[in-house]
Amino acid sequence: MASKRDREKTVRQEEAAAPVPAWHGKAYGALIAAGGLMLLLSLATFRLNEVGWTALNAKAEVVASNTNFFGFFGRYLAALSYWCFGAASWMAAACLVWLGCYKIVHHGEIRLRMWIAFGCAVLSACMMLSVQPWVLSAWAAEHQLYGPGGALGHLFGHCFISQVMGMGGSLILCVFAYLVSLVYVLGTTPLAAGRVLWHDFRQWLKAACERRRARKEAKAVLMREREEENARRALETGDLQSATEPLSTPSRKAAVSRRTRQSGDPLDDLEKKVEEEIVAMTEPGFLPLSVKNPEPQIIDASRTRPPRPVLTLRSDDGAAADAAMDAYALPSLEILHYEESAGEQTEDDRALLLENQQIIVETLLSFGVEVAAGNITKGPTITRYEIYPSKGLRVNRITSLEKDIARATKAERINILAPIPGRDTIGIEIANSKKIAVALRELLQDDEFLSPKKRIPVALGKDVYGRTVIGDLAAMPHLLVAGATGSGKSVCINSMITSMLYKFKPDELRLILVDPKVVEMQPYRKLPHLIVPVVTDPKKVIGALRWAVNEMERRYRMFAEVGVRNFESFNARPKDEPVEEESEEPEEPDFELADRIARELESQDDDTMPEDEDDGQDELDLDAGDEMPDRIPYIVIIIDELADLMMVVKEDLENYIARLTQKARAAGIHLIVATQTPRSDVVTGMIKANIPSRIAFQVSSALDSRIILDSSGAEKLVGKGDLLYLPPGSAKLERAQGAFVSDEEVEKIVKHCATQAKQSFHEEVQQSMESDGGDGSSGGDSIDAQDAELLQRCIEIVIVERKASTSLLQRRLRIGYGKAARMLELMEQRGIVAPSDGANRPREVLVD
Repeated sequence: MASKRDREKTVRQEEAAAPVPAWHGKAYGALIAAGGLMLLLSLATFRLNEVGWTALNAKAEVVASNTNFFGFFGRYLAALSYWCFGAASWMAAACLVWLGCYKIVHHGEIRLRMWIAFGCAVLSACMMLSVQPWVLSAWAAEHQLYGPGGALGHLFGHCFISQVMGMGGSLILCVFAYLVSLVYVLGTTPLAAGRVLWHDFRQWLKAACERRRARKEAKAVLMREREEENARRALETGDLQSATEPLSTPSRKAAVSRRTRQSGDPLDDLEKKVEEEIVAMTEPGFLPLSVKNPEPQIIDASRTRPPRPVLTLRSDDGAAADAAMDAYALPSLEILHYEESAGEQTEDDRALLLENQQIIVETLLSFGVEVAAGNITKGPTITRYEIYPSKGLRVNRITSLEKDIARATKAERINILAPIPGRDTIGIEIANSKKIAVALRELLQDDEFLSPKKRIPVALGKDVYGRTVIGDLAAMPHLLVAGATGSGKSVCINSMITSMLYKFKPDELRLILVDPKVVEMQPYRKLPHLIVPVVTDPKKVIGALRWAVNEMERRYRMFAEVGVRNFESFNARPKDEPVEEESEEPEEPDFELADRIARELESQDDDTMPEDEDDGQDELDLDAGDEMPDRIPYIVIIIDELADLMMVVKEDLENYIARLTQKARAAGIHLIVATQTPRSDVVTGMIKANIPSRIAFQVSSALDSRIILDSSGAEKLVGKGDLLYLPPGSAKLERAQGAFVSDEEVEKIVKHCATQAKQSFHEEVQQSMESDGGDGSSGGDSIDAQDAELLQRCIEIVIVERKASTSLLQRRLRIGYGKAARMLELMEQRGIVAPSDGANRPREVLVD
């Protein structure tokens, strides 16, 4: 029952939040204003002797004349209003006109509290007029009303309030109630209303002065052209005296006038034509602006959306998940906090935004740059003021005045988008005095995050217009994050990890977290999604990346074996039917016979087939005894600080990152690389070339911004989560406020995941890391006695066969792919075999 009520409540909220067409509000406002105007005109044209009604019988005479503006209806409407409200009827009519105009002009929403305030204002006005004996008493006696406040004021004011509090106390109470109610009706304080009226008056006065100046200039130009034309004609006729005499002198005007009247010249209406042309030139349509700009609007994009009913997010691959993970439950959105909006924008806020926009327009005008005001969009971190440049205005004239605009608006720093991508306006972005955090929960409940089109959705934040920014790591397919200390980089990484934890189970996504700073990734040390514990030793990172490269190659060989091209096709392929097992016990395999057959096949392949086909016989790089998996998980490698690693193992690290970013996309392996020092020796050209998607937070210089984004702009960000996002396949930067998730929320989410499943680390990754971190070398030369013996056998085999491949070592030594690949790398480091050429052919043996 409760769930049904919740669903009904949700439907009502969604219906209430649905956008209403603009003409609905205008029609509603016009109806209210028309009612107020009707009452106002009825009161203005009312005559006492027109109505014979109960309270007006003494002087009422029913007349046939129709002197009221609205006739019979208007007479009785005014009489009823006077009898009920008295002189306060005028105030009620004026308030109705105000409310209607407010709805039409400002697109405001007239809520229930405004109507309540309107009723309180009318009632308090009636009582205020009734409790005092000085104002309009004679008028009320003439109309034979209960008092200046009508029947309503007499009942509540004279008969009740004044009897309890006396005349003085009643008058003070009524005046105070009237002023408070009037403020609520107007929707602003008297000071703010005066500021808006003064702003409108200044605009009108300025426009009038501009028209007058333009009229004078146009008149002077036309008169000068007429003088030149008359002088040319006089020279043609031989009248040199007339040619040298200016047109503005009285004698010249009289001569021209006489001559034109006598000859019927078309210039006889010179002054009239000049005035007509001046008026035509100074009309609003002839202003320098190229088109008629739409009316500016103030858009509040910083408000949060109402929370949806709490539902546990479902995994996309839940049907194909491992049976061991059937009981795993994804975290609930209840763990995350939800920040309520601060409320609707007040008139003071609107007035401040309009004032800033006017300062921008006036500042540009003072430098000879004429623009028109556009929309104002207030985002969580910045406010974007749009302006329309005049016709023929070069954009760089506005961008060159960036520092002057910052000085005039008293802004710490501003950013100018000239023009705004996809629009015909120029945007001037100024940081808000109060920044609003973007809660991660609001993004996780968004339809774009829940869409199946996003294979690995990561919540990034909200843009200036309030739209959610959701990235897809599978489409990126790798991401570079950079920013100065304290700019919000670590919070962004936490948001991305949290997004993946809300979407995937441990058997659907595995993580490798690299944290050279030791403390950043420690909250995730208990996650069941980890392949290995959080890597903090820079010397062991190479081993983890080497395993990722080997895993990538293994997956590609699996794809080739089953005939698919990428990760999604492999997991979506039809599964083979299980073969029924026979009841008889299988015979013990004859390993010697199998070895002899393998050698014979190997010799036949050498004689009849090329070497690349021999190596392709066993492309499936599975460990001995392993089966083809039904599905494989995504692998996401997150490196929190690239600069620290580049100082220790630069060459190997750069090579492994380049190999993964070049080939790992189709294998379902993705990288997120972060750094707080975006120097050219850290974010090298090889790394940048293979990571097209990037996020830049605030940096110290334009040079750092160009290293990250290949363009400037990040140095103008305001910090605290303010970011620039370069989506995949796009050259357009998106400015957004990053999502915020607190450390407390991260701990709760990790605790929930840890209670749902146990950690399962990969032994081969740990062995690869230990071999790299044992002696401090990045080559991994440290091996135990058993591996040394195995390596010697591998060397003998490749020297005899004169070729080297992992499949050859697997068949001859009955070892898994990981061990065979390790032996092959050791032989490459010792100069026994040549490096791989990437064509899946056996390697060349360099020694005899």
